[in-house]
Amino acid sequence: MNLIRWTDSLRHSPLIRELAGWLALLRARFQRTPTSAASWHCRAFDLANSTLLQDQALTSLTPHLNDPDLWQKVVSGLPRYRTLIPTQPALTRSILLKSPGPNGEKGALLLYFEYNWARFLLGLPPEDRAWFHEHYDLILTTSWSPTDYAALALACSIFPGVIWVQPANQTEAQKIASFHPRLHVLDSLACDWVNPDFYQPKPFAQRTIDLIMIANWGHFKRHWEFFQALTHLPPDLRVVLIGQQEGGRTIDTIRAEARSFRVPQSIEYHESLPIDQVTAMQCDAKVSVLMSRREGGCVAAVESLFAGCALAMRSDAHVGSRAHINPQTGALLRPGHIAEDLLQLLHIAPTLHPREWAIQNISCQQTTAKLNHQLKSHALAENRPWTRDLALANWRPHPTFANPSDQQAMLTAYTELHHRFPALFSADLCHQSWR
Repeated sequence: MNLIRWTDSLRHSPLIRELAGWLALLRARFQRTPTSAASWHCRAFDLANSTLLQDQALTSLTPHLNDPDLWQKVVSGLPRYRTLIPTQPALTRSILLKSPGPNGEKGALLLYFEYNWARFLLGLPPEDRAWFHEHYDLILTTSWSPTDYAALALACSIFPGVIWVQPANQTEAQKIASFHPRLHVLDSLACDWVNPDFYQPKPFAQRTIDLIMIANWGHFKRHWEFFQALTHLPPDLRVVLIGQQEGGRTIDTIRAEARSFRVPQSIEYHESLPIDQVTAMQCDAKVSVLMSRREGGCVAAVESLFAGCALAMRSDAHVGSRAHINPQTGALLRPGHIAEDLLQLLHIAPTLHPREWAIQNISCQQTTAKLNHQLKSHALAENRPWTRDLALANWRPHPTFANPSDQQAMLTAYTELHHRFPALFSADLCHQSWR
């Protein structure tokens, strides 16, 4: 257990991240090609905690931010995309929020996950970039924090106008905005696309699950700390884990990890459940737990709020949905006092109002309205028409249309994009965005 703690502390140390950023900046200065230098400068900007390191990296990057050839080489050479893009070039988890109209009225394309940004930016033929810019607003929704600044550099080098970015974490908003003047940050989070209509919470007194943790089995979800806390909690608690394989870790990996901590509760494990079953368990749970110290927005945490669960998260978590924890919705857990704080949250959970707060502040309806206001205001300021509002989208568990009529109305635009860019826009993207 000491080894787990030690490696975890190193992995999440702000000091180590900052030192790694300065090392990346130093390595950039000794690279032989502009491509590798730009890649290391971006890495330094990614890791920067201090304003000094951020400014140093950006000073080196700024003269090159309008060079699409450079950034195509950088992005296509990144390990995360090197194999994925050539073998799976078609967009997934992407949705049209508006189709183009007459007199220069733009449509809107939302790309969720940075790998879809890379697919789109690398796959769009250079001769068609002007056409796309004339017909669509581009909305890039981030899935991690820090996001991929090399992909943002490529987007800014390709398109001359505003590029809308929805951050995974509000604390990164200013950093994104500082990267390039044409990046406009949205005032909602990437996790805020949940539709309350899918959730029918049980009355609190009828809920049978005490603690639920919905998280893939990856290392970064840090199940081990939850198991450690459980050893200090009553053995009769009903505890449910729902996840899926990640990074070579399976349900058996998690079971073995729990056994190593001698967890006293009889934990229920579920892997790769359909979304409706996950929702039913969320609506039957009292407290939803997330132990990550760094990730993106974490949609599962937001879903739990709409299910009426009290939400528990580490107080030092760099997770977007941490911003949604307040006296009405849950509690921030103090490192070193996780079990104590979970027990207290279980005690006060019946008095909280997570679903009501979420409906008023972060539903897909609220997010769409905010996005619509920002895009509409910008279009009118540029003397472009705005005669139709954005379609209502929700995450279930990928971007889909909340209203079938909107999906039907968008078919012509999807078909045009498929015919123009068949490798990027599959024929069934409108109906199968999860692929």
